[in-house]
Amino acid sequence: MYSYLNPAARSWVCQSSVNPDVEQLHRQLPDYASTPLVPMNDLANELGIGRIYVKDESHRFGLPAFKILGAAWAVYRAVAAILGVPPTLSVGELGVAAMKQSVKLVACSDGNWGRAVARMARYLHIPATIFLPRNIDRATRDKIASEGARALVVDGDYDAAIE
Repeated sequence: MYSYLNPAARSWVCQSSVNPDVEQLHRQLPDYASTPLVPMNDLANELGIGRIYVKDESHRFGLPAFKILGAAWAVYRAVAAILGVPPTLSVGELGVAAMKQSVKLVACSDGNWGRAVARMARYLHIPATIFLPRNIDRATRDKIASEGARALVVDGDYDAAIE
């Protein structure tokens, strides 16, 4: 087993350029919660290091993946741009404006992205259609549909779903 110790790690400081609007949007969404850090004590002991933590994204907004974070921001920005409104409206305000203009979301996916886009459409109260490749399993298709989206399976692979 190889290990690399970085002596500069103790003094490293994150110089993040995170857009505060993204976090503000995520905090508006139902079921927002900070992501827990799970201690991996056995692994840390096995590797002979002090601590290891894993960021557990497996329950983000009740979904099994972090995809909702990117999907929420992408959908929010795209809908705001389509409507010609500033990306400062609340999710509720943007949803009302989108409904008035009959905005619909369309995406392609082979799983978690489609469900995340469908969830954002549900938050905005607008329709969504998610195109899926033929090899998609029934459970994944049903989960996307459970968000209120129309889940359409195409005769082909992921590239066909994109077309």
